[in-house]
Amino acid sequence: METEERERTPLIEMKNCVMEFPGVKALDHVNFTLMPGECHALVGENGAGKSTLSKCITGENQMTQGELFVKGEQIKIPSYNIRESQKRGIAIVHQEFTLMGDMTGTENIFVGRYKKKHGHIDWEALDKRAQELMDYIQCDVKMHIPVKHLRTAERQIVQLAKALLDNPKIIIFDELTAVLQEKDIENIFRIISILQEKGIGIIYISHRLDEVFACCNSYTVLCDGKYINSGKVKDIDYDGLVKMIIGRELENVYPSINKELGDVILEVKKLTSSKAFHNINLKVRAGEVVGIAGLLGAGKTELVQAIFGNYKITGGEILIRGKSVKIKSPQHAIKLGMGLVPDERRSLGLVMKFDIKDNTTLPSMKFYKKAAVFQDHKAEMKVAYEINEKMNLSYHSLWQNVKKLSGGNQQKIVIAKWMLRDTEIFLLDEPTRGIDIGAKFEIYNLIHELTKQKKAVILVSPEMEELIGLCNRVYIMYEGSILDEVEGERKTQEIIVNNLLGVNVK
Repeated sequence: METEERERTPLIEMKNCVMEFPGVKALDHVNFTLMPGECHALVGENGAGKSTLSKCITGENQMTQGELFVKGEQIKIPSYNIRESQKRGIAIVHQEFTLMGDMTGTENIFVGRYKKKHGHIDWEALDKRAQELMDYIQCDVKMHIPVKHLRTAERQIVQLAKALLDNPKIIIFDELTAVLQEKDIENIFRIISILQEKGIGIIYISHRLDEVFACCNSYTVLCDGKYINSGKVKDIDYDGLVKMIIGRELENVYPSINKELGDVILEVKKLTSSKAFHNINLKVRAGEVVGIAGLLGAGKTELVQAIFGNYKITGGEILIRGKSVKIKSPQHAIKLGMGLVPDERRSLGLVMKFDIKDNTTLPSMKFYKKAAVFQDHKAEMKVAYEINEKMNLSYHSLWQNVKKLSGGNQQKIVIAKWMLRDTEIFLLDEPTRGIDIGAKFEIYNLIHELTKQKKAVILVSPEMEELIGLCNRVYIMYEGSILDEVEGERKTQEIIVNNLLGVNVK
């Protein structure tokens, strides 16, 4: 009877949670419940309050109002902090790595908590415990090598093992799969199932709604800090969930593909980099979106970086409007009319210590000089304001630091800076990675707007729906080569998947 009662007691229960920052109500009377063995999706657009809610649970933030219960016991909010939450069996695994690259997996798991024997670190005991954690989630990761030599997915497993060290009963998965490939995401789902069987409750935060339907039992939707709804995943469909998240019907997710194409703007012939890809042939016309698909390691990112002058080319040629060019650097590529939206916007696409205005005008600063030295700040402000209004950017001031913006708004600035320069060739490397579904729709419409302006667009994406829905043609890369090119009736999920796996279906 006592066991049954424990199983019915929520692991987490939040009642009328309010979280206020100066001038902002980040959470407005939100309710949330997590049961033992449940995988509960927490969904909403960027700024909806998901991270704030998770921080209230972990003790990083202290609720302004409301009640928080952990395993049936009411928490005294003023004294609740991260250490207290850990003692109560709460852990969180973030998308961003907190591991130290030069340390091994075992060292990372136990850093600051090394077990000693006779005054020395007992590595045998630590190795044994690390292996027990791997066995617990049925994973095989080399724990004796520096984690910088592990694959991204393996580093995530080490990070998860570290979270499991204290036998938590509640684990928050915060965008854990954002940088993973399909097969690695399926492995995360497998691990979640193992944890659920052991009675552990999972709070699953993700922008990928297909993952919600793949691994979650329940969902809670937040919008602008407000509680919208909770329910069982089996009782709702994709369109219904999207409507709750963005507050409108899901209609025409992808804008119509532009069919009025111009001349070939960009062409590469037998382009080769000895380390990443070889004999690549592709072309992009004015007004066209050309997709590049491929699994991790296929050479997609290296290819667009090479076109942009940021990765060594060992053979072949690049032509712009039929003229062969030797691109010496990204600065040279920019002068030739190219703009790159990289896969890592925070580290590669933006200067995080700069404000919105400076990030927007950075590639175009030379156009806003009153004299040889002095910047025309008034002109800069004017054009930055105009382009960001056009992009429907959500911000308080152009002086606002970009790191304070949501992922979707950050990505708009990365695109805006190239639009401001009147860039002709856009290289988009996973432009919707880690942004919410509402922001994705806006990015899709921006891409369509570029084609109407007769820009040439290369789109790299791991999401087949994006490639099929946005692109005129899709090149499929496999182990550094283009295995196939699909368009029209051949631009299907089945054909793309078979090519991704190395099975060429003509």
